[in-house]
Amino acid sequence: MSHRVPPAAPQGSPPLGRFLAFLDYDGTATTRECNEVVLQTLVGDTWRPFEDEVRAGRMGHAECFDRQIGLVTAPRAELLGAMAACAAPAPGLGEFLAAVHAGGGRTVVVSAGFREVIGAVWLRHGLPAVELVASELVGREPDSDCGDRMGGPQRNAGPPYRVAYSPRLGDCPRCGPGSCKAAVLRALRRAGDTVWVFGDGASDLCPAREADLVFARGHLAELCAAEGLPWRPLDFVAALANLDEVAA
Repeated sequence: MSHRVPPAAPQGSPPLGRFLAFLDYDGTATTRECNEVVLQTLVGDTWRPFEDEVRAGRMGHAECFDRQIGLVTAPRAELLGAMAACAAPAPGLGEFLAAVHAGGGRTVVVSAGFREVIGAVWLRHGLPAVELVASELVGREPDSDCGDRMGGPQRNAGPPYRVAYSPRLGDCPRCGPGSCKAAVLRALRRAGDTVWVFGDGASDLCPAREADLVFARGHLAELCAAEGLPWRPLDFVAALANLDEVAA
């Protein structure tokens, strides 16, 4: 599901009026991979084989995360609360977002992570508003007061869980059906826009292929290097310093 809190309209001719910052969340906007930290706490090493399948190219990232979340038996509040508590913004993130907004640019966070978690982290740290395209945690708990009396899937129910990805994600032979971030980029990109993509994983490769510049770390950096894509190390402080490249 997507959620948007629009910034105030810029005045005059904004220097970043044709700039779009396209961010991943977990491990990109945050200092560490919170999903992995929480999964390790709640389910031990059982989440790791799915990650290995993604790196080997035998499983899409969306199927991987859905199967990992399906392992969790903890109450909904415990799972989401742990994910939010684990997160801290990457150095320079807030200043970068503020500069983009001040210059009339746009920022979108596109993530397989959960909307409730990302929203809570943004609010707790007072980060500037962004457009958010994220997932919902869907459970099935027929006997719960918050569940469907007929046993149907609910967005406020307990385990077993599955991930409901945003309908704004697209179909892709590499990512799988309804899970490709590049569809969001194409929908938001206007003629003449400069697009910077920030990411760290396999799910960020498709939008990276269509970016003017990529800020990457981890597996995404490896993939960008292998494909000869223009990329720099993931660093919001450096990205802020380089915004004049777009405004010039």
